[in-house]
Amino acid sequence: MMLRLGLSARILGIGVTFLLTAWIALVAFYYWSNGLSRISTYPSATQIVMAADVLSDAAPQARGKLAAAISSSVLSVAIDPAGAAAPQPALRERMEDLPEFAAYGDALGESLISIRRLDASGSGTRRPRLLGGAIDPIEFRVRLSDGATVRLETKTPFIVTLFGLPAGLGAGLVGTLFALAAFILLQREIRPLAKLAAAVDRMDPSGEPVQFTNIPSRTPEAVALVKAFERLHNRLQSMIGSRFALISGVQHDVRSFATRLRLRIDHISDTTEREKAIRDIADMIDLLDNALLTARAGVGALDEELLDLVALVGQETLDLEASGWNVVLKSLPQDREILIIADRLAVRRMLANLVDNAVKYGQIANVELNECGTMAVLSVEDDGPGFAAGEFALLLEPFVRADPSRARKTGGAGLGLAVVRNLVEAQDGTIVLSNRPAGGGRVELRFPLFAPQKDSVD
Repeated sequence: MMLRLGLSARILGIGVTFLLTAWIALVAFYYWSNGLSRISTYPSATQIVMAADVLSDAAPQARGKLAAAISSSVLSVAIDPAGAAAPQPALRERMEDLPEFAAYGDALGESLISIRRLDASGSGTRRPRLLGGAIDPIEFRVRLSDGATVRLETKTPFIVTLFGLPAGLGAGLVGTLFALAAFILLQREIRPLAKLAAAVDRMDPSGEPVQFTNIPSRTPEAVALVKAFERLHNRLQSMIGSRFALISGVQHDVRSFATRLRLRIDHISDTTEREKAIRDIADMIDLLDNALLTARAGVGALDEELLDLVALVGQETLDLEASGWNVVLKSLPQDREILIIADRLAVRRMLANLVDNAVKYGQIANVELNECGTMAVLSVEDDGPGFAAGEFALLLEPFVRADPSRARKTGGAGLGLAVVRNLVEAQDGTIVLSNRPAGGGRVELRFPLFAPQKDSVD
């Protein structure tokens, strides 16, 4: 069974391996900069010639001290007197005839007795040294002027691999391979996170459920994260659906109650009180309609149809004027259409809210409809005091009014512009508030024009 390491453990492993690799790289650079390769550990032919000359010129009793002085961590020097039997260590191969050692024969001439690779293990078998063990030493035997023999044996001051590389460098290369494997495994775990991010971007409480089960993952943390987002998505869809159903049910029931009240109002003998009650019921129904439309916009439940704004705005303005509103259609394109994709009821509600605000705060509503580039621009102007500077964004929030009070005689509850903003933004449009140079406020709605797709010609 494959070991299932957590994401943090994998990242930690990559970090440790990276540090190990960096350390090994420094070691390798040190070896390279100091010339510590296999060939560079051999003494040069000139060194051996000079060592032999010095030992030949020295008195026999001083040669031991000179040999000790010449010896180092990479070279040991020993002298065998003339006629004495020299030790015969295990031999791996003779090397004086190899091309790479030809310079020694040329420099030493007949003084060179042999160049041999010794068997460091003490046997003549070749065994691979993949990890650990010193490289086989090289022995140079040179005859001195009085017949004595000097033996110069190279030593490697560090452990090497089969290919002559330092063991630390070999371990670093192996660590690098492990780091590469760990990096690939980490990428396999990051890929599901990228798919999760794309799935989260597609999450829409009003749209189709996003499938999280097709996101493969192996680490426990990633699996838990995917499942958590899946649960969140399901809860959001359930919550939005429940809220929409609740508002729809409340609107239906309140409309029923309002209809009954409206029938009873006709029996009120006082004309003034009867008209007030009728207006209150109308305002209550209007508030519910705004709430329902806003809820539909929030869950993406608005209808989408091809609308001609010229016909719709013209007819709606006439209907509002016939209902007693002080509304004037100042500018409307003639003999052409302005087509958008939108919800008919939402557009009517937006226009009614803007006209209502303009009449309440500015006595008159001047409606205009034009095209500006790829946008349809519907604007409503009034002759009131306009909007306070710096409060344009604030006035688009729910329950915020230019008049601090919420008295019916000076305006509504402060939901008109907030509802308009929600509805227009739900249909990819924008709302802009501004003040007219001559005085009064201006509210501008911008809708993207319908652009029919042209059939491609093969």
